Amino acid sequence: MIKNITALLSIVILFSGVLYSCKKGTINGDNKDLIQGSYLTLKKKINTNLDFSQSTATVSITVGSYGKPVKSINIYLATGGALDTKTWKLVKTVPFSGDSVTLVVTTAEIAAALAPATITPGNQYVLQNEAVTADGSKFSAGNTPTNFTSFPAYNMALSWNATAVCPFNATASAGAYAVTYDGDWVDYHTGDPITVVAGPGANQINFPMYPSLIIGGGVQQVNTVVDVDPVSGAATIKSQKTGYYGSATPANLVTMSGSGFVFSCTGVVDLTVTANVGGTDYAGLHFTMKKQ
Repeated sequence: MIKNITALLSIVILFSGVLYSCKKGTINGDNKDLIQGSYLTLKKKINTNLDFSQSTATVSITVGSYGKPVKSINIYLATGGALDTKTWKLVKTVPFSGDSVTLVVTTAEIAAALAPATITPGNQYVLQNEAVTADGSKFSAGNTPTNFTSFPAYNMALSWNATAVCPFNATASAGAYAVTYDGDWVDYHTGDPITVVAGPGANQINFPMYPSLIIGGGVQQVNTVVDVDPVSGAATIKSQKTGYYGSATPANLVTMSGSGFVFSCTGVVDLTVTANVGGTDYAGLHFTMKKQ
C-alpha cells in the first residue's frame, strides 16, 4: 500500500511540473519564459465605433502592460488578414509610460493607412498593437500564439476593432431612395423607387418592403418600422406583420425581422432580414438602397 501511495505521489509531482512549465510557456513565441516577454492588457474600452463622416472622430482604448517594461506601442491597421503582418500598415507610434496609456486613432489616420481603398460604412477594421521594449524587442499578435491571445485570463489588448458608423438623423434619412440590391428575395429590381419616412418614433424610419406591391401579388402591405441607434446607425427590425402574399389568409401572412445599418451621412440603408411567410422563415435576405 505504501509503495502504491509513493508511486501515486511521484506521478502527481511530475504532472504538476509539466503543468507549471506549460503555464510559464513561450507566450510571445520567442522561446523565453513569459516574464521575459511582454504584452498589453486591456484596462478600458472607451469607444470602438468610428464616425467615418468626421475626419477628427476617434476610437480609443486604455491599455496597461505585463512582463518586460514597454517603451512604446506601434499601432497598425491590418489591411488584409488580421494576422498577416505583411498587410499591416503603420498608423502611429505612441510612447508608453507609467501604468497605462490611452491609444487614440482618428478617422483621418485610418483613412490614410487604408488608402487607396476608402472606409466603407458597416465594415470593421482591425487595429494591431505592437509592444516595443527598451531593448528593441517587439511583441504583437503576429508573434504571440492565438491560444494565449484568446485566453480571457490574460486580458490581452494586442488587437482591437474600429467599426465604421455615423450618427443617425431621422430627418436626414427620410426621402426618395432607389433599391441597389434585393437579389436574395427579388421583390424589387435595382433602381425601383422606395420612399422612406421619418418616425413614428424619434429614432425610427419606416418604408414599404416585403411584400412588394411593385411586382404584384402583395396585399394589405404595412410599412416596415426600423429602430436605429442614434450614435452608431445600427438598425434593428423587431418582428412585425407587414402584409400578405396573395389573399389575406394565415398561409400568406408575412412578418419581418432583422438588423443592419442606416447611415444618414451617406444615405445608405443596408439590412439583412428574415421574412416569415405562412410560418416558414426565409433568413439571410440582404436588402440595400441608396438615397437619391
